[in-house]
Amino acid sequence: MVVKIADPLLMREINKYHVLETIRCNSRISRVEISERTLLSGTTVSAITGALIEEGLVEAIHVQRPVDGKRGRPRVLLDLIPDAAYVVGVRISPARITTTVANFKGEAIYSVQMPIQIALRSTEAIVDVIENSIHVCIAAHGIDRDKIQGIGIGVPGIFDPESGLMHASSIFGEGEMPLAQMLETRLGLRSRMAKPADLVALAESWFGYAQRNRSFAAITVEQTVGMALWIDDDLHRGASMLGAAFGHIKVGDEGRVCTCGQFDCLNAYLAPAEPSADQTGPGPDQHNGSNGAFEAGSLCELSARASSGDEAACAELATHGKMLGIGVSHIINLVNPEKIIIVTEDADYGRLLEPFLRDSAEKNSFAAHFETTEIIFHTIDEQLWARGAAALMLRDIYRAPWNAAAKETRT
Repeated sequence: MVVKIADPLLMREINKYHVLETIRCNSRISRVEISERTLLSGTTVSAITGALIEEGLVEAIHVQRPVDGKRGRPRVLLDLIPDAAYVVGVRISPARITTTVANFKGEAIYSVQMPIQIALRSTEAIVDVIENSIHVCIAAHGIDRDKIQGIGIGVPGIFDPESGLMHASSIFGEGEMPLAQMLETRLGLRSRMAKPADLVALAESWFGYAQRNRSFAAITVEQTVGMALWIDDDLHRGASMLGAAFGHIKVGDEGRVCTCGQFDCLNAYLAPAEPSADQTGPGPDQHNGSNGAFEAGSLCELSARASSGDEAACAELATHGKMLGIGVSHIINLVNPEKIIIVTEDADYGRLLEPFLRDSAEKNSFAAHFETTEIIFHTIDEQLWARGAAALMLRDIYRAPWNAAAKETRT
């Protein structure tokens, strides 16, 4: 067996990543505490933090000790400098594009929404809108263009993380979509696409309910139902590297057709009930509300009708909860994560859905696993999207040398 000696430069960059992550997760932290949390020597931590301060990424904050009769120098705490760098988050939905600029700490600082019917526009026109939105955000906040480090794009679909190509989407349909590459060419900024559930998982891990969890699942209910699985502090993508296809697990036996061509997928049961006779399995780019391609707006309408006492709407919403609960039970039984976080765009829909989902999940889960997996409901907003996109790009900035070495190893 050949033992490869670690590259000193790579090891230094990996240590730098751990120090940056520790400062990010524990704002205003001392060098001694960083050393304790990373298990790096005090000398190594001092060298790395000194370099980070020189690079303008980290600042030293002097905090006066409490008056206790003792003398000594003030404590020196370290924190990220918010305007050291910026990233752009873009959220694409069927009827609008939302562009948000976030700072180095992942805080959203400016956002703009552009109404656009995606299905009626060419890829070039969509890139035009995104480019204009980014310019508006930069100008509105007076951001130094050179400080923007990348663009994270959230859109429902299947992505190849190596090539960056989108292969299928409930918005854009089938076929390769080089949206990220086009933005890179236009703006000269590194661009990456991710499905909404991935961005939610990153946001929850960095800033939200799962900051201290090594395993959790993030489920999004919008154009289609999606899931990101977080295991051992990273997104689990599987052998194909495409990630979980939660919307295509089988949950029923009624023979409902899904857009993927199979039957009884979860997406098919979350479509509005009783599609018309001419709706016989549209492609993923058609948003007519049948066979698994449903509009987020239709969920708002469903919850409004259910709240007003509409019996058909109440029955349909109960079906949503039951089928989603069965899907959640599969996650609980197979993975038993610490948390399952379910986000919806409409708060009323989530509130009405929750009791049906919990009941169904409990009935179909192994009891001990169900008791140890916490299910959390909350509503998605633009801040969460922006922070997810920021985390997507910022963690790549932190881990760039490490990722390059991992890619070398695979090849």
